[in-house]
Amino acid sequence: MQEGSLRDIMNADIVKALTIKEIKQIKRDPSSILVAFVMPLIILIIFGYGISFNIENIKIDLVQQDSGKIARDLEDLYAHSKYFSANVIRSTQEAMGNMESGKTQGTIIIPQHFSEKVQRGLKSEVQIISDGTDPNTSAYIEGYAMGVFTKYLKSLAKSSGPEVNLIQRLWFNPTAESINFLMAGALTMILAIVGTLLTSLVVAKEWEKGTMEALISTTVSIVEIIVSKLIPYFCLCIVSLAISLAYGIYVFRMPFEGSIFAIALVASVFVTVSLLIGLLISTCAKDQFVAAMGSVTITFMPTMLLSGFIFEIKSMPLWLQGFTFVFPARYFVSSMRTLCLVGDVWEILLKDISVLLIMAGLLFLALEKKLKKNVE
Repeated sequence: MQEGSLRDIMNADIVKALTIKEIKQIKRDPSSILVAFVMPLIILIIFGYGISFNIENIKIDLVQQDSGKIARDLEDLYAHSKYFSANVIRSTQEAMGNMESGKTQGTIIIPQHFSEKVQRGLKSEVQIISDGTDPNTSAYIEGYAMGVFTKYLKSLAKSSGPEVNLIQRLWFNPTAESINFLMAGALTMILAIVGTLLTSLVVAKEWEKGTMEALISTTVSIVEIIVSKLIPYFCLCIVSLAISLAYGIYVFRMPFEGSIFAIALVASVFVTVSLLIGLLISTCAKDQFVAAMGSVTITFMPTMLLSGFIFEIKSMPLWLQGFTFVFPARYFVSSMRTLCLVGDVWEILLKDISVLLIMAGLLFLALEKKLKKNVE
């Protein structure tokens, strides 16, 4: 191509001027910096420091029903293992109650006459029961417990070499089907993303068209505007949840041990929080693209990585565990797993609902304040 024709197609001075203009635009628009630099850094920090498949200090109950020396030696091995945070108790019923309420994730039972049977060379058993609502953690509990038990058997083999068996049981998800575990997280992700995107994109479009400013300038109150925006999308989200839940139950055979009332209550609060987040994003961004990016960043990534949906929160560093408390998805994942696999455990549900209600109140106040500022 000749030099003259190249100049006709592209003028270097124009390209330079436009490039400078784009650089200035990037400086004025911090979202580009966030996407290019901050978001990758956050992902690297989360995967590098926060995501770990090694779990330590798992909370378990150690039901000690034998007072013999051999049983106490086995108790000491479990109690001093770095993998377990063991609470020694005597009652099996208390241990089962702790697992049901989520206080512990497993139970190890050393039965009566264990020491006597071992000393006499008779067949004896130790039972381990793990919480199947989180198959990853239950697998670690069984693996770690087996490791400690193997070490114990080696010490016994030097003397009598009795036959001692470790019996493993899985509670709440006895088939260990991964779909039973993943569906609760999938439902959470559906509600989080759909709820946030619905309000953020639609309202951002109104800001772009100028209809939102016209609405705010009328005699309609800020609270009335917020509530009117919430109601229709709230109904859409609840219908979406009902369809998704029915599909999971009848197509994927997902278990559901809770009540319709309980899931309706928890879902209503979580949906409200998601919708308020979307409204706040759109009010701050006033642009559909930025609102969409903000919604995905704030909902998709935390729901996937920091809610306990895939990665166990207890395996994260303490500082990142504290960071997960600010994300609503953490509480809805907890409630959904409880409802699907355990039932209406109100000790867990009420705690999650209370936190979500506080979040909803704070988001409502922040949104009201932001809208008033826009009016002024």
